[in-house]
Amino acid sequence: MSIEYPHPAYAAIAGETEEAKRSRKGRTSIGIGLLVVGALAAFGMVWLYMQYGSLIGTLSESERAEVVIFDALNVLFILALLGGGIWNIAARRSKAPAPPIAALALSGIGLALALINFLDALNVEGMRPNFFALFVYLGILVQAIRLVRAR
Repeated sequence: MSIEYPHPAYAAIAGETEEAKRSRKGRTSIGIGLLVVGALAAFGMVWLYMQYGSLIGTLSESERAEVVIFDALNVLFILALLGGGIWNIAARRSKAPAPPIAALALSGIGLALALINFLDALNVEGMRPNFFALFVYLGILVQAIRLVRAR
């Protein structure tokens, strides 16, 4: 009669609980959401420069400095979104709370900026602004809160 020894791969499969599966799926969805929002923000920035880049020469020195500072901060935020998305996807099997907390902070900042942009478009342009960014940031925020509270 032979004794069966457990294989190391079986322990990893059997050891994954329902909470670990939810955490992995939540971190994956947060990461993909941050990557999508970051890619859309980068595309939007490139599109704006294609439309209005030729007008930068008509601005005064102080207005040009303001545009440069705004764009530099926008690029940093886009890089933070993309980095946070990659970090959450890379750490999806981890139990570390730092990636969802970073996603929580990024989505909170993004939601506030998207809300300001939403209200600005409503007041200044008088048109119906895009709701997509608001809903994606809100979804990421809710998912990140759910993951952080599960600890």
